[in-house]
Amino acid sequence: MKFIISLLLLLFVQSSYATTYYISPAGNDASGTGSIGNPWKSLYKATSVANTVGDIIHVTAGNYLETVRCNLAVGVSIEGEGADVSIIRSTLNAQFVPIIIAISPEGTNGNQHISNIRLDGNKRTTSWAIEIRGRSNFSIHDCIIQDFEESGVYFGGRADNETEPPAIYATGNSFYNNTVINCARYDGFGRGCLLIGGQDGMLIYNNSISQTGRARGTNGWPIKACNNGFLKGCKIYNNKITKQAYDGMTWDFAIELFNESGLEIYNNRIIGSLDLNHQTKGDYPYSVYIHDNIMGPDSLQSKVETGIILEFETENAIIENNQMRNLTIPVFFTPRDGSIISDVLIRNNVCENIGVNNGSRRGYAINFSSDGTGKHIINNFFVIGNKFIARTKDAPYYGIEITGVGPFTNIKILNNTISNFEVACIAANPAFVIDTLIIENNTLSFNGNNNKPFFVRGMPGNYIFK
Repeated sequence: MKFIISLLLLLFVQSSYATTYYISPAGNDASGTGSIGNPWKSLYKATSVANTVGDIIHVTAGNYLETVRCNLAVGVSIEGEGADVSIIRSTLNAQFVPIIIAISPEGTNGNQHISNIRLDGNKRTTSWAIEIRGRSNFSIHDCIIQDFEESGVYFGGRADNETEPPAIYATGNSFYNNTVINCARYDGFGRGCLLIGGQDGMLIYNNSISQTGRARGTNGWPIKACNNGFLKGCKIYNNKITKQAYDGMTWDFAIELFNESGLEIYNNRIIGSLDLNHQTKGDYPYSVYIHDNIMGPDSLQSKVETGIILEFETENAIIENNQMRNLTIPVFFTPRDGSIISDVLIRNNVCENIGVNNGSRRGYAINFSSDGTGKHIINNFFVIGNKFIARTKDAPYYGIEITGVGPFTNIKILNNTISNFEVACIAANPAFVIDTLIIENNTLSFNGNNNKPFFVRGMPGNYIFK
């Protein structure tokens, strides 16, 4: 009890010394005091003085041009009067240098926020907007971030840039109610408007994030992993996320993440693909739970557009209640040799107008395409209650296609509606590597092969079709 009282007294003493500092376009860094009546002129000046936990830097309405990178101390927050009126640009032009940087050892409790400001990359002459490393309980909300050359906002659990999991994951971080526009570059490597890595329980919601404003082959990703991901229990929901359509030069990734456990993605409007790599459940009931999203462009494209891509291993994944339209492949698995795909449930999704608008008949409802020799393993794979409807003109050849040299066990395709696929609703090649394939109670119409599955090289063992 004495310890708790002492801790509360310490926090009270610290907060009692906290100050609100003001900056104004009419302020003066040399003679100002940072008070409301005598403000400073630059964010840099305010961040160089404000260093007490609980300090607030208040950005009054106006336009600011920062010439020096701003180091934000632990516990210090930045608040504007609205993203439409508190606008910060910079003359910084070095690669990887942000306007605002906040780096601490792993596990540092930031207990701070940045809100109600606009950060403008000054026609993409500034590389990054905000870089946060090693800090927890840091929120960015109600901001506009636009036109940065490399990346928009970086949330890294590690204090360095190594591609390994942090010893201490960042917790309590959030990114919400923001608009991020044209902040990610691609030049053989995709950057992100929002970069996340080493996060435990991070919340990303109610944002509009788009990357469509650059020349062919140069748009990066709206959301991307940093430090090779390593994300636990994170949630991405209620966002609108838009990536430029596949242009033949860059991937169509709206979100690209790595090493996820307990990741939930729901209630988003996503244009562009969701690309996930290395899905393991860890201490959670699922590795990824993707549900109730609306995915796909407004019309069928002339190049391949994918929906959900699961690369490498995938265990205990749930994909359900999504609406996917105008996609070439709604659900796409790309394992490598030795990858295990286990305990996957694809349920109650509506996938319509599957194909591509170029006469090539490319497309599948669900497809496996191994980046290797097909030596992956599938165990407990369930496709239940979905609707897979191919486009009627130049329809794709196959609906659900299972390929690879296996072994594959316990695959169930039940209660689905599958229509319009040119050669077959369901196919396997080779088929003899499958042990237990049950196809029951599906509504199959206008598919080739008289609406029956099509098998190449043998037959599955323990096969039921009715």
